[in-house]
Amino acid sequence: MLLIQLSDSHLKADPAGLYRDVDVQARLSAMLASVSRHQPDLVVFSGDVSDDGSIASYQRVAKQLDALGCPWVWLPGNHDHPATMADVRPLKTVIHLDGWQIILLDSWIDGEEGGRLGEEQLARLETQLADDASPALIVLHHPPVTVDAAWMNEIGLEDRETFWARLDRYDHVHAVLCGHIHHEMTCLHDNVPVMSVPAIAAQFVPDSPDFAVDSHAPGGFRLVRLSIDEAQRPRLSTRVEYLLSKV
Repeated sequence: MLLIQLSDSHLKADPAGLYRDVDVQARLSAMLASVSRHQPDLVVFSGDVSDDGSIASYQRVAKQLDALGCPWVWLPGNHDHPATMADVRPLKTVIHLDGWQIILLDSWIDGEEGGRLGEEQLARLETQLADDASPALIVLHHPPVTVDAAWMNEIGLEDRETFWARLDRYDHVHAVLCGHIHHEMTCLHDNVPVMSVPAIAAQFVPDSPDFAVDSHAPGGFRLVRLSIDEAQRPRLSTRVEYLLSKV
């Protein structure tokens, strides 16, 4: 099974609206053309779909994702408006495909840049993992780890320690995907790979102590291949593909 992760398009109601001098609608269209050539089995959009939370921006994205001809899901980032997203396409919490469970978490906090899962959602996560022993991939917007950019850590996932404490009880979580940081990152936390994806919109400088945009860095998406081999062992492989055009 091929899953493709997209993140952080920051669209506006106006299709011509820019995000930090990037034509994000043109960038998204070019990105989805590349995604389509891979014929994914599932597309997961890990937040900040919109920059202004407008229904027009969500409707445009949904129309373009529908045109891929494969299942797709999205989850909210800090710039999104979850209720408006759900009016266009319901927010799912878990997807089952080819023996894997893809668990979608909502780290949105009204009016804040940082994220939080909260006790109720963490309890649901633990129940899901306790009741379903199939290999799991978790997706959320805010990174559940510290990153090299100090300013970004101030707006990361507040309850990440509690998140990892819950996961520590289960050994069938094989990776965590996130967005928010606007660049590619891979690290290990308690032997679980944590991976971010480049933004569709402008990229941030990975190791800057203060907010900084890399105006030359291309956007991209992550390809994740999930399978279970003949010995019933889960297999995961992944890579990032960059959009090298000047869009």
